[in-house]
Amino acid sequence: MSIAARHRLAVEALALAGNEKVLEIGCGHGIATRLVLERLTTGRVTALDRSEKMISSLKGAAPDVGERLRTIAAAFEDVDSSDQKFDAIFAVNVALNLRLDTGWAPLVRGLLEPNGRLVLAFDPPPLSSKADSFAELSQSRLAAAGFAVEVRSGEAAVTLIYARLGPPE
Repeated sequence: MSIAARHRLAVEALALAGNEKVLEIGCGHGIATRLVLERLTTGRVTALDRSEKMISSLKGAAPDVGERLRTIAAAFEDVDSSDQKFDAIFAVNVALNLRLDTGWAPLVRGLLEPNGRLVLAFDPPPLSSKADSFAELSQSRLAAAGFAVEVRSGEAAVTLIYARLGPPE
């Protein structure tokens, strides 16, 4: 199976040690989720998607992972932040800025452990300027929610937003 650069770069940017609790927002068919599973030894990944069809597709593609994979068919904004905290959260080509306006960054913050990290990967259509607006909006909304944010350019025009929470004050 060919892995798109956006999936590979997002998972590489997570810099997983193997024991983390990871959340993917908008997992789709689970390509990036399966890449995370390959890197986890004792950690767990939670794959979230609004589509039950996508969750079923992921479960079918990763049947032998046991308790290292948890799936949730729900919208990101409907996830209970008291249920579990994550060391890392990531999303690939998910339009959080469009769907949730300014409300998504505080939601992410509520799901992260202290010193947690977030990676957003965006692969715009060819000849599009959407990557710049995605980066600007994401950076300002994350900074307003207390994240230290870095925009990274990846190969194949993939824009990566890397954000980290500091310890609680």
